[in-house]
Amino acid sequence: MNLTILKDKYKKLTNSLNCDVSEEDYIKIEPKIKNLRNMSEIENRAISLYDINTKKFLLKVDKHIELLGYSAKDIIDISNIDNYHNMIHTNDLTFLFDSEIKMYQYLNPLKSDEKKDFKLIYDYRVRSKSGNYIRFLHQLMIYELDRQYNSWIMLIISDVLSSYAQDEKPRRMLINIKTKKVHLFNEEIGIKSYLITARELEVASLLSQGLDSTEIASRLKISLNTVNNHRQHILQKTSTKNSVQAATYLKYIGLL
Repeated sequence: MNLTILKDKYKKLTNSLNCDVSEEDYIKIEPKIKNLRNMSEIENRAISLYDINTKKFLLKVDKHIELLGYSAKDIIDISNIDNYHNMIHTNDLTFLFDSEIKMYQYLNPLKSDEKKDFKLIYDYRVRSKSGNYIRFLHQLMIYELDRQYNSWIMLIISDVLSSYAQDEKPRRMLINIKTKKVHLFNEEIGIKSYLITARELEVASLLSQGLDSTEIASRLKISLNTVNNHRQHILQKTSTKNSVQAATYLKYIGLL
């Protein structure tokens, strides 16, 4: 994938998008924006709402600057999306553009509220003040549609993946948040339809509650060997090193 070609394609695509919305539509969503702002402060997460119609952010509660080592004295404007893209690792920026283009191509033919059931989950590295790269888990989903079922407002949630190595290959998936089924990039992450099975999710949930393998085996009435196999599969599928990291990742993406 060539970065220059993809960047040009991405810009042409985003600039070509139009929305059938009115001032009344903006008034209706104001309470939702307020609720999201409050939620982001409570959960200490970076949450943004991007308006495709005006090509501007309606909400940007941004923890990135602090997490990247900058203080209030540093003049870092990432409200301009191009400025933020310039801080992303070059290899990962190619990955980002390609992922968002393919998400649009997949969802665009859908002409119903079903579009809002999907979210793109991917990670990438952002350059910190010190020059090192910090890996972020990025989730992109359609928050509001216009009258023609076109994407209008995009919700973006970002969290730090501190457990991932700097040079680790980024991962991506387009997942249906209702069915939990993965619809794009399955082959890249080595799965068929679901990131983890229902049983693996049960095991992950019990691990997150502090149960050990023996206790889980007893609770689920399965062998200790089966529990340990499930634990290994969970780590492999989430690309994490231990059950705490795996549970954190699954919670971030809304599966746990």
